[in-house]
Amino acid sequence: MKILILMTPFLLMSNLARSAEPNFLRPYLEIQTLLAKDTISGITAPAVELEKRLKAEKQSLAVKSAHELQSAKNLNEARESFLKISKAILPWARKHQIKGIVLAYCPMKPGHWLQKAGDLRNPYYGAEMLECGVVEEPSKK
Repeated sequence: MKILILMTPFLLMSNLARSAEPNFLRPYLEIQTLLAKDTISGITAPAVELEKRLKAEKQSLAVKSAHELQSAKNLNEARESFLKISKAILPWARKHQIKGIVLAYCPMKPGHWLQKAGDLRNPYYGAEMLECGVVEEPSKK
């Protein structure tokens, strides 16, 4: 009985920490990484997963673009679909801070994206302008 009582706060805290990261973030970041590497090879599986998870998160504006991304015939089509997804989740991204994740902006596109903290990896231009962009400061609101 003592073990259960002592572990309950830990279990509650671990569930709270997990809920801070949205369901759609992992496949979204996989796609961002692929596009920054100038490839759509392997993009279908994370795009399918992203669509499913965006539906679950009620991100309806992004769902259609995630579906389009699955059938992208080339890098430009994939990047345009990714841009639409990123625009749709932008309000969410500006309200939430997730450890190790930054909101970046490319003034050349123009467009935002989420990525892991570290060197910028621009999904809209890849090797052509890999580090083009700035990290936006989190909202102080």
